[in-house]
Amino acid sequence: MKIGVIVDNEFNNDIRVRKEVDIIKSAGYKVYVLCFGFNKQQYPEIKNIKIKRIRIKRKVKDILFFFFNRIPYYEYMWKHSIKRFINEYSIDIIHTHDLYMSKAAFQGSMLSNKNCPVILDLHENYPVAVKGYNWTNGYIRHYISLPEKWEIKEKEYLGYASRIIVLSDAYKNKLLEKYSFLNESDIISFPNVIDFKRFEKYQINHQIKRKKNITLFYFGGIAERRGIFDAIDAFREVRKRGYNINFLIIGPVDKSDKNRFYSAINENDVKNHIEYIPWIQVSELLSYLNISDISLAPFYKNPQHESGVANKIYQYMFGKKPIIASDCLPQKQLINSANCGLIYKTQEGFIKHIIYLIENPNIMKKMGNNGYVELYKQFNNTAFTNKLIDLYKSFK
Repeated sequence: MKIGVIVDNEFNNDIRVRKEVDIIKSAGYKVYVLCFGFNKQQYPEIKNIKIKRIRIKRKVKDILFFFFNRIPYYEYMWKHSIKRFINEYSIDIIHTHDLYMSKAAFQGSMLSNKNCPVILDLHENYPVAVKGYNWTNGYIRHYISLPEKWEIKEKEYLGYASRIIVLSDAYKNKLLEKYSFLNESDIISFPNVIDFKRFEKYQINHQIKRKKNITLFYFGGIAERRGIFDAIDAFREVRKRGYNINFLIIGPVDKSDKNRFYSAINENDVKNHIEYIPWIQVSELLSYLNISDISLAPFYKNPQHESGVANKIYQYMFGKKPIIASDCLPQKQLINSANCGLIYKTQEGFIKHIIYLIENPNIMKKMGNNGYVELYKQFNNTAFTNKLIDLYKSFK
């Protein structure tokens, strides 16, 4: 059986999509990928996967997507690209990623005359998430992008899917409560867990040296909604209370938050104690976890962050680092069940948790080890991967 994976981004660096494709391949399915290739960038080949790239300038892609709800050319383009993709490779099942791609996948399937069933993989609670993105905020941007339309369109777009994948049971239950036409048996939860085999191959670069003092660590996309400014403020306050600590931040900054972020990390009282690295390969992550002590997940508590556990939580657990996190439900449940970190509700709670771990290095180490052990116990097993494989087997 031939599986067509659709992702409206680069494929090579998408951790979740790559992991799912590896699982699908291991079950004996042939996998074909349709994705974007930005500008003239060259991408390494991936063994046993045929990748067809739609070449486009990243800026053009962003503009077309910005006008999605006004001028639906983005959807039109994908619909016809998917039709050609299905016919070229005789695809049997479409596995598309993100809510807004559902209609294009369904219509592309219909146009191909193959009538492929569509698996819709929801990486987030998109109708909520899109309203929090800065590119949809401000009068003009909001007027053009119409983010609130996704609250209305969600029902229609879910209806195009034969099966749905979500990040957590909590989000699955919310969708079932909200839409009576959805069937529980057609939805599975599949968390953003790391690819164990890939992570186990990564080597620590011992030329990357740890600093003398305790180091806080944040990895991933940098934006206000992800709590980065709360983390910087907490770091500053802990230093004011007499703790000589450092802060390592790695990840790309949302364009709309760049000025504020660079201003924040260059304040006189913190600039010599914060190290910022805009980008690393995931293969380098363990080296930076190795020189860090306390990992942070300070996401704002909202319906989007309540939809699942961020990939970075599992990465922190693999790195044996204790986690201080906001009380978003899915990550709170995981961290508490694994006893691998501390949850805060207030900014003062955030600060006190940092100080508590600094003053209790044995607990810090124990929580880090707990996370590593529980990560393998819960997620590195056939019962977990079979959830995805069984979803495919449900198509006769």
